Amino acid sequence: MAKRSFSINDETDRLLNYYLNHSEKDWDSVINEAIKYYICDHLTQKQVHEAMKHTGKDAFPADEVLRNFNSSWMNGDA
Repeated sequence: MAKRSFSINDETDRLLNYYLNHSEKDWDSVINEAIKYYICDHLTQKQVHEAMKHTGKDAFPADEVLRNFNSSWMNGDA
């Protein structure tokens, strides 16, 4: 699994810490679920299905998916 680094703003960090302190989940599982939910919410069902069937780093047509996402987002479809 690829490790990536990112920063969380103060408001999100407070919400995340509150949630973690009041749940049985760990940081990694919450972040992974949140990212998956966000992406699935912003892609079409067909795009999600297409993304899930690709496993190799170069097999996933990221440029196409991002282009479609940006197009639908800019048009207010998302």
